[in-house]
This record gives sequence, structure tokens and C-alpha cells, in this order.
Amino acid sequence: MASPFPNILIAPLNWGLGHATRCMPLINALMNRGVSPVLASDGAALALLREEYPSLKTLSLPAYDIRYSGNNMILTMGGQLPKIAKAILAEKRAIKKIVRDHQIDILISDNRYGLFHPGCHSIFMTHQLNIKIPNRILEKIVASVNHRLISRFNECWVPDYAVAPRLAGSLSENPNLAMVKYTEPLSRMKKEVLPIKYRMAIVLSGPEPQRTNLEKILLEQLVNFSDKVCFVRGVVNDATPPMIENQNLTILNYLTTDKLNQVLNKSEIVVCRSGYSSLMDLVKLGKRAILIPTPGQTEQEYLAEYLSEIGGYVAAEQEDFELKKALFLLNETTTKTWPEKDGLGNLLDSLLENR
Repeated sequence: MASPFPNILIAPLNWGLGHATRCMPLINALMNRGVSPVLASDGAALALLREEYPSLKTLSLPAYDIRYSGNNMILTMGGQLPKIAKAILAEKRAIKKIVRDHQIDILISDNRYGLFHPGCHSIFMTHQLNIKIPNRILEKIVASVNHRLISRFNECWVPDYAVAPRLAGSLSENPNLAMVKYTEPLSRMKKEVLPIKYRMAIVLSGPEPQRTNLEKILLEQLVNFSDKVCFVRGVVNDATPPMIENQNLTILNYLTTDKLNQVLNKSEIVVCRSGYSSLMDLVKLGKRAILIPTPGQTEQEYLAEYLSEIGGYVAAEQEDFELKKALFLLNETTTKTWPEKDGLGNLLDSLLENR
């Protein structure tokens, strides 16, 4: 008997785990409506999806294989443009076969520019309608290219509030693209009232080798830290967490959504990157945080600074990071309460009804 639902493919970019984790509310909402989407990605993001959704069909996509080792975004990304362009072309070839073999009706791509198909209703998901570049001329060029690429999709879903103040600030403001729709922030987390167990939870993410660089900096400063800390490294395929002599410190490679949700709810504050998916989780849980942008990633630098001005967050640079100083500054801030809204449900209902 044929399924009454369309066949949906959800494909997040593998750049850290943030794109995969913010697709989880979308996957969960579809499953609650009786839909079993096909999931596709590569590397750690694909491993995470397979761990979280063992009952769903998963597919491997061409890897972008982006490395982020420098402190200059233009040089770091500029040197990898040929590799990225090659990956996008490989995506275009791969999606033709996937659509044919799995009879895909709706394609939802989280920041994978090559994943659209004329025979599908193609949706692009991003919070960066406007990309920050530390050069105004280049920023205009990148904006023009970005908007042209997004315009090839039938819709663009933005996981942010539809009106200001937005969580992503100017990044998610609509530059007059007709297909843009706002889902409100998407988080896999659930707020629970639990007894506080940890002074702070440290949750690492993002591309290598900067994830490892920050891990080393933080572990050095936690050797003699007297409060309880849960340190989640954010690595799925590493079986050996580093050893450190501090009975107050719990080090874990990775946590499933339910276990991470418990740790965060039991933590007074959070230390993490200022990646947008992490910020959506913080807002959902109402947690104050120390935000450490990936060096040279202008998007994360902008978000950390923007939110530190709003309140409840402290922006700190990785290179000269001092935990004690950051904790002191965080204690001086007041927490902003963000509205709890859910625009995703209406979008999904409309999508399913019209397919």
C-alpha cells in the first residue's frame, strides 16, 4: 500500500554538528506526523543522524571537507573554493540518483547549495541570508552570489523570529527574497526543571582543527578548577577522551540528545561556540553562556558580540581566553527572555497538505 505522505529527504551540511542538530526538530516534527524522512549527509553529521535515528534510512553525500585552521576567513575559505565548488557539483550529480532511486518528492537542504532538483519541491534552510565578510566590496559580491544560489530553490526556511529583534540579528533579515519563510528558532532541546549539578557545561563543536585547539585551552584552565564541570568534546568517532586529574571534571566525547538535554538543564551556565545552532539551544533552555567564536569566523564573531550586548551572554576570544575573567563578566550580566514560538508546525502542515 502506497504511503499517503510524500517522500522527504533532509540533508544537512557537515560543518561541525550544528546543521545536523538543528534539523532534528524538523525530523521529529515530521515523524510525529507519520512521515519517515530519508536523511543524508557525510562524516560526523551523518554518524550523528544514524546514532539518533537508527530506524530511518540514511544516505552518504559528497563531503565538502572544509578545514578551518587560520584566523582569516577570506584566506581560509578562498583557498578552499575550488574544493567547495567540486563538492557542489558532486552533490548535483548525487541528488539526481537519490531522487530517482528513492522517489523523493520534497528535498530540504540545510546549507548544501547543490542539493536541489527540478523534479522536487526544493527547500533551502539557512539563517545566513546575509553573510558577514570583513571587506565591504567582497561582502556585496558574496551576497549577490548567495542570493542567486538560494533563488534556485522553491522556498528558503530561516530558523529565526520573523520580526526583530531576531536571534541572528542582521544575518537573517530578508533582503527582499520572495521565497523566504521564518520557522522561528529550531532547537532539539527541552527545558526541564532539574536540580543543578554542574557549575558549567562545556560543549564543543565546529570544524577541526579549531575544535581541538579550544579543547586544549579549556582543559589546561580546568586542571585546578574547584567547581563541578561536565565537558562534552563533541566528537562522535573518537573512543578515547583525554585524561585529566580533576575529580570535579567529567569528560565525555559525545552525548545523545536526551542525555545532553539533561546535562544542560542541570548546569548553571554553558561554555560553547557562538554557532547559531548552539544559540538556539541556549535560548530554548534559558541558559546564560560564555560564547567563544571560532577564530576568523565572522558570523560567529558577529553573533557573540551582538548577543553580549543584548544580555545574558559574554563574548570571549579563543586566543587569550581566561575562564575566571569570563565567569566574572557573566555574573555581571542580566538575562534576556526570548519569546517561545513555533512557526515550524504551520509550515510543515502546509507543505504536507499541498504535496
